Amino acid sequence: MRPGDIPDWPQPFDPAAELDWADPVYSRRLLREHLDQAHDGASRRLSAVEAHVARLRRLLPPPPARLLDAACGPGLYAIRLARLGYSVLGVDVGPAVLREARAAARDAGVATSTRFVRADLRRPLPASVLSPPADAAILVYYVLEGFPRAVQPRALRHLAAALRPGGRLLAELRIRPEHPRGRLASWERVPRSLLADRPHLLLCDSSWDDRAGVYVLREVAVLDGGGIAVQQTTSAVTSLDRLPALFARGGLRVRAVHDGWTRFRATALSDSALVVAERPLSGTAPGPGRRSPERPPRTGRRP
Repeated sequence: MRPGDIPDWPQPFDPAAELDWADPVYSRRLLREHLDQAHDGASRRLSAVEAHVARLRRLLPPPPARLLDAACGPGLYAIRLARLGYSVLGVDVGPAVLREARAAARDAGVATSTRFVRADLRRPLPASVLSPPADAAILVYYVLEGFPRAVQPRALRHLAAALRPGGRLLAELRIRPEHPRGRLASWERVPRSLLADRPHLLLCDSSWDDRAGVYVLREVAVLDGGGIAVQQTTSAVTSLDRLPALFARGGLRVRAVHDGWTRFRATALSDSALVVAERPLSGTAPGPGRRSPERPPRTGRRP
């Protein structure tokens, strides 16, 4: 690729540049970033994971419920939930992260209560994931927005199919990125990145179109000795008022929408939301209904 081949502005979900999470090389590099505790670029720091797991305990059915960890990565959440007594099935498209999750489960002594399967949420889940059905599922770290808008309800339907009737999905979504309107750019010299395992100049630009609800992070590596590599990740963000309709199209009923990982109700000022949705009981359709067991208060100070 030559510099002139790079568009001035990134094209959302450009197939020539969009990150392929299933690619073995990228999966290996992503695993390195997942496990790096110096940043939150690919996953969360362990202190945040521990806090989130404590919050999940209040929203999930009690152990020994069967849980599905969708897009589980290296099992940071799955292993901690298994330690609490849950039976956890993790699915992901990345071969390297799945190998790491299995090894980490063995090291943590929870290999018998965890299982990790390669699966793509854009496609129907394999029979080994659907049977027996899960009592609850989690989808954290803004995974859903990484799919184009037309694909998001399909991914939710695949997750709903993996739940028993009445089973619960906890999904973390961004309401808007922490980014001003327009584009920001930066560059730095790095020893390695997702784009290469050798030193290179890394050029980054991120853009947020709040009218379209699209955020794109693009990275360009100028390699020593010549050559250019480009990759990007696109996020199709759903506004707060459209969340119930999105989940209904996926066969799920929204029970509560929390302000991020807090116990309070999400508002127009929220940057992210934790959605508690439920697969309706047989014979019922998604729609308004009772709230989740933990009801967020209308007002109050953040904890």
